[in-house]
Amino acid sequence: MRRVFSYQRNYTSDVNGFASNVYMKHHYATKRRNFTLWLVPTMYTMAEGGREHLSEAYSRLYFYGINDYDSKNNVFYTTIRHNRKALPTVVEFLTPNVYGVTLYGDHILSPFCEENRSYYRYTTKYVGGVKTLLSFRPRFVSNTQLVKGAAIVDTSTGRIEDVTFVGEFDMIGFRAQATMGSEGARSLIPKQCNTDIEFKFMGNYITSHVEAAYDCPITLPDTLSVRGDRHLIDSVRPYALSDEEQHVYDRYDEAHAPKPDTTIVDSVPEKKRRPLYKSLMLDQLGENLISSLRADWSNAYVKLSPIINPEYISYSKRKGVAYRMRLRARWDLDKQRSLSTSTSFGYNFKLHKFYFTIPIRFNYAPNNDGYLELIYANGNRIANSTILDEIIQEHGELPELANTDLEAFDDNRLQLTNNMRLNNWVWLETGFVIHHRKAVNAEMMRQFGKPTRLRSLAPMVGVKLRPWPKAPLFSIDYERGVKSKKTDLDYERWEADASISHKLPRLQSLNIRLGGGIYTRRHNNYFMDFSNFRDNNLPGGWDDDWTGNFQLLSSKLYNESMYYLRGNVSYESPLLAASMVPVVGRFVERERVYLSSLLIDKHRPYTEIGYGFTTRLVSLAFFSSFSGFEYQESGIKFAFELFRRW
Repeated sequence: MRRVFSYQRNYTSDVNGFASNVYMKHHYATKRRNFTLWLVPTMYTMAEGGREHLSEAYSRLYFYGINDYDSKNNVFYTTIRHNRKALPTVVEFLTPNVYGVTLYGDHILSPFCEENRSYYRYTTKYVGGVKTLLSFRPRFVSNTQLVKGAAIVDTSTGRIEDVTFVGEFDMIGFRAQATMGSEGARSLIPKQCNTDIEFKFMGNYITSHVEAAYDCPITLPDTLSVRGDRHLIDSVRPYALSDEEQHVYDRYDEAHAPKPDTTIVDSVPEKKRRPLYKSLMLDQLGENLISSLRADWSNAYVKLSPIINPEYISYSKRKGVAYRMRLRARWDLDKQRSLSTSTSFGYNFKLHKFYFTIPIRFNYAPNNDGYLELIYANGNRIANSTILDEIIQEHGELPELANTDLEAFDDNRLQLTNNMRLNNWVWLETGFVIHHRKAVNAEMMRQFGKPTRLRSLAPMVGVKLRPWPKAPLFSIDYERGVKSKKTDLDYERWEADASISHKLPRLQSLNIRLGGGIYTRRHNNYFMDFSNFRDNNLPGGWDDDWTGNFQLLSSKLYNESMYYLRGNVSYESPLLAASMVPVVGRFVERERVYLSSLLIDKHRPYTEIGYGFTTRLVSLAFFSSFSGFEYQESGIKFAFELFRRW
């Protein structure tokens, strides 16, 4: 085992610069299907019509690392409608990184990496010559991040010659068999890989046999990109199709053969045409609702996330249900300059509020992170009980003040910033920000003589520092409000922040965020509105804002104190506690524990602790909060993960 674990280090050179011609073939068989297949990204094209399909591709891969490569697709041919691709996630199962920490991308721990040996149990059997049969299986319980199987190993060097993996990840059950290369960098990459796939979802059952052959002899120009050319794919195919696969093509050719001359009456009955509503349902619904919408040009693209996308639905006890979408676009003006946007917009059903953030970035010096960015957002609804306290002090306790959202304001923000990297570890950001805040209950605010609109204009400057490549990112921000005839708020604010996500062995990570802020000047107490400590009404999923934020903190407490000190720590691991539970634990992909603490004016120290896990369907987390040592409340937060990688 020591030879296996050290083989890549002792016997191979760097993969960087390695290239290979790759032929891939997918044979799909639909065993069972129903209408829910229309809702699966990339699979709606199989919801009706033929039950067997064949796809072939010929590409050239340029490796910069086993899991870091570019693919130049030269030829693609398929019997799937409109030359579509189905089950695109299975492609990564064709290039296992057997000696790496993970077999495929950022998931499935490899049994041939020494860091993971505590998760596997190994047995060896001498099979003659210098060959050893090495079998492996999960040491404790089966889990989606682990596999079982066997490998033929060169006993003298530890080189894996042939290996078979059996596992399940993200609703895909797979059995992969790979024959590895013989020497040098090629011994880290399969020479041939065959994978059998099973996909089951709500009564649908689809299988796929996938083959990949590396180091094919024919090299096509990188500029060649052809779809739908059978003659070209026939000319580069390195070996013949099986009889079953050839029958798929024969049936497809027969179904799509030119129709015979129908001028002679009653010669051949006309084939029944596909109803229009089915075309609209299958093509337009699948294309525009459950799949990303993308348009490409020579120097630009626009991409909209699927309209029906469970990944962007989230729930928390305090925020309720929220749904959001993303629009990305880029326009390359020349080799150095471009315009881009990554717009987020969505709706919070509890607050009955539509939110958006529209950033437009002009990249003018990409080598130095130089860009000018304009952000327009309708912000997050913010509140401060100071307003309500003033009214009660002036007018006494009034029944009509209950449940009025009197202290709540909607915030529209316009921000212009310029960013530039001064050297390898210092970035400078300058600009200004404008806020226009409007009272949610403007009529009642006028009754009590309180302002309904507040405007502010503030120049700002920020410095970010990262002293060495893996160091925490430090930031210091300064903002000064300008009082004028058209602005109401005069303030001065300082903030400092430090954050790091430290990668640990075996897909573990430690995330730490520390920060603080203070108002050294203020016009009134209505808005203590910090940049790094604010409420978010459109939270994202597991990898978005579950780390480094407070989940149960009252929205009012973000805007009442002239200062704050905060700390957020989370630890993530693929195999922690829930994954060890028999039966259900096999579906747990990641687990995370949280600890967050906050110190603000006129409140006892606030603490949150939490535990969460993510599966193929949902991410779920449980949080509890404490004021000092006194328990306050508990809450649940979840976000859909279904088909997130699809």
